[in-house]
Amino acid sequence: MINLIDGLISILESWGYSGIFVLMFLESLIIPVPAEIVLIPAGFLVFKGLMSFFPLLIISTLGSLAGSLFSYFLAYKIGRKGFEKIAKKYSEVPFWDIKHLKNSEKFFKKKGHLTIFFSRFIPGLRHVISLPAGFSKMNIIEFSLYTLFGAGIYNAFLILLGYFAGTNENYFISHVGIISALIAIIFLVGIGVYLKLKNKK
Repeated sequence: MINLIDGLISILESWGYSGIFVLMFLESLIIPVPAEIVLIPAGFLVFKGLMSFFPLLIISTLGSLAGSLFSYFLAYKIGRKGFEKIAKKYSEVPFWDIKHLKNSEKFFKKKGHLTIFFSRFIPGLRHVISLPAGFSKMNIIEFSLYTLFGAGIYNAFLILLGYFAGTNENYFISHVGIISALIAIIFLVGIGVYLKLKNKK
């Protein structure tokens, strides 16, 4: 783990802000690149004086928005019927059956802005939330604004977490590992509970 985190910090240092943008772009796609393993080490680099807080926050948030918009327009292009075909083919995958697609479409028309905002704080959900927003044809301005607000707040939290972890450098690596493990466990437990309830029903 120590070698992995050290390597990641070195990569972020060499790639700079452009690398942060690309990684956060990917983080907002279906590709699960966790923001936690990108921005917490980046916050450590802020503490070291190798990056600046506000440029890092702006670049990372714009990367999140760009990736989210890519997914949004992809889903918008494929459309509801296209996703229904995908849902029929992969109906055994959680949240991908016809019923969930119809419910999400109705939900986004009523409370889409809140869903977009709060999903930015939930690992796993934020990777796919742009898809139902796209095929439900959510207002693009609202989608972008709530994505910026949600992603900006969460990105700032992660950067600051890495920054303050840097004040105790000897424990920084272990803190990153523990946080990442807890987030992964919470996500997996949530999916497990969902599957269990679905099977019971």
